[in-house]
Amino acid sequence: MSEQLQLRRGAANQVAAFVGAQGEVVVDTTMNRLVLQDGATAGGFPAAKLAEVVTSTRTAVSDAAYAAQASDRTIAYVALTAARTVALPAAAAFPTGVRLMVVDETGACSAANAIAVQRAGADTINGQASFVINCPYGFVGLESNGANAWTITDALNTVATAPHGASIQFAVIETLVAGLSGASVAAPVGLPANCIVFAVGATVVVAVTGAASYAVSDSGSSYGSGLSVAAGSSNLGLIGPKGVYSGGLPVTLTASGGAFTGGAVRLSYHVAFMAPSAS
Repeated sequence: MSEQLQLRRGAANQVAAFVGAQGEVVVDTTMNRLVLQDGATAGGFPAAKLAEVVTSTRTAVSDAAYAAQASDRTIAYVALTAARTVALPAAAAFPTGVRLMVVDETGACSAANAIAVQRAGADTINGQASFVINCPYGFVGLESNGANAWTITDALNTVATAPHGASIQFAVIETLVAGLSGASVAAPVGLPANCIVFAVGATVVVAVTGAASYAVSDSGSSYGSGLSVAAGSSNLGLIGPKGVYSGGLPVTLTASGGAFTGGAVRLSYHVAFMAPSAS
């Protein structure tokens, strides 16, 4: 006779109020996920689903229209000779809190050879039906609300272009560092390669717990220390400016006066990109 193992289970509101034994695992039947208990914390610690795990999936697209998948994270154009379209998946099908980036890696993107990012159905992109990338090495970062809308988290805009293709572009790139835990946490998105950094901003979205304060830095520069852990507090870490070369740079949040036990901080990278003459 076969045996069946059945874990303790309940709806999300029940699990949120439940304190289980240390090491006990329960099932959240609303979110269809496992939740680990520690014997003290109400609600325990939910396990991430595979679809919620940020991956480095990169899809190379060669000079063609492309229908984006829910598993995509970066859609990179590696050849571009005409205007192309990227059709987004339904916002409801894409994991929330995960960034989808569409980028021109060729430098051939222009007003004539633009990449149009189109919504699915009645979804919106910053309230609109589409977003157009129309500058060399341009990109757009998008985040889904899990229902019916996409929000642009970062994009590259051309400020000036010379007759032979040299240009300068400015961008603000945002990344959310959530589930803070331990002595330090690396941001899921670091400083991009081949740019000039003017500032790295930090805003506490969910109050940071466990630490008395925190610092933001990369391997060679500090963007603020002794920063407040209160929800809503912010800091604009002005710098140099500083050049970042090939490979980019990871950005790290470091706890002070204790280790992180929770919270979320949104970082913003204020940067400029320069492209040399094409001929």
